Amino acid sequence: MTKATAETSADSGATVSRPAGEGPAPNPPAAEEPAADHDPPHAEDDVEWEADPALEPVDELPDARALWIIAFTFAALGLFFPLAGLIAIGCGALAWRRGSGRGRIATFVALGTTLVGILLTVVVLLR
Repeated sequence: MTKATAETSADSGATVSRPAGEGPAPNPPAAEEPAADHDPPHAEDDVEWEADPALEPVDELPDARALWIIAFTFAALGLFFPLAGLIAIGCGALAWRRGSGRGRIATFVALGTTLVGILLTVVVLLR
């Protein structure tokens, strides 16, 4: 039988001392696995939803459309009344959450106009 040392047993708790300036011991090279061929996300023979218009995704819901329209309207009011800008931010965020791309744009427009409205309010009040 052999005596347990740091080189032969990881459970021994002993460490190997190295001269100063040598740095940590290099790690053994990891075994690389060959890259596996994966199927593409959409197989070429999967053309059913493209052929059937009933299976195509809906662009946006009607309530999301109403929300982003309200968001743009209140964003314009947010230049003069910052509270209206906060309402616009909320409506735009709700439209964005419901999958509307224009809801995202409305949210950022509302953020910008609300910040400008706050700055204008501060300038007018400090005058």
